[in-house]
Amino acid sequence: MKQQIEYLLLILLIGVFRILPYPLALRLGAALGGGFHRLDRRHRLIALDNLRAAFKSEKTEAELETIALGVYQNLGRSAVEVMRLSHQTPAEIMAMTEIEGLEHYQAAKQGNKGVILLGAHFGNWEWIPTALGIAGAPMHIIVRPIDNPFIDRMIHALRERHGNTVLNKRTDTPEVIRLLRKGEAIGFLLDQNVGREKAIFVDYFGRPAGTNKALATIALRTGAPVVPMFVIRQKYGHKIVIEKPMDLPRSGVLKDDLVDITRLFTNKIESYVRQYPEQWLWLHRRWKTRPPEEDGVDG
Repeated sequence: MKQQIEYLLLILLIGVFRILPYPLALRLGAALGGGFHRLDRRHRLIALDNLRAAFKSEKTEAELETIALGVYQNLGRSAVEVMRLSHQTPAEIMAMTEIEGLEHYQAAKQGNKGVILLGAHFGNWEWIPTALGIAGAPMHIIVRPIDNPFIDRMIHALRERHGNTVLNKRTDTPEVIRLLRKGEAIGFLLDQNVGREKAIFVDYFGRPAGTNKALATIALRTGAPVVPMFVIRQKYGHKIVIEKPMDLPRSGVLKDDLVDITRLFTNKIESYVRQYPEQWLWLHRRWKTRPPEEDGVDG
């Protein structure tokens, strides 16, 4: 019953935000995000602790508070945009989208090794597969299912609306490799903490961060080009930046290569977060898992 009520409330919200002019809907989304910023003490404090450690003496406390508020406002705007997506035409979506570097994706796809799309929980990350699907560049996206099955089915259908395919985050590595060898494109968000059994520790904002080693492993095993892809929020719309494939180090020493490649991926993500810190998900405990050489345990 609780899940059904949540679903019905979401349907009501979608109906409200669908009929509002886009600028007004965005303002309301930012206001809702600001409200959660005040109420969500736990995650607000996590964000501020992360920001203080990341920027140290680079920014004042007031600047960090402003960034933390901006994170919530970005999430509020993004939620409103996702709620509107199912009722927008492809033309309406693309009118709000600038794509820079689509030719890099297209060239990488012609290599017949598949394409690994490297991204993060940055900007409105849900916008990327929607817009690129419309632009003729659909992908497989790896996601964690939403706990509410009614909402999960609705979001699943939205994500696949323009030719994309949703994969469960528990999809095993052999299946991902199989898809790449068929020439498919697969999107990975590589900016979340993982436990020690899956982690390689590389610096992120100067602190060792447990980062999933699977992506570097897959890149080495398949030879698939890794194409960085990020969406940057604009005043009224989004700019998707697609970079050239990354040059991956291959020394022949697997352990070293996995570390160096994972570091390269993480540095790329950090470069975007430094430019637009309010557009990244600082609410996540990115540095939760600590390396074995540190005293203490995960947490």
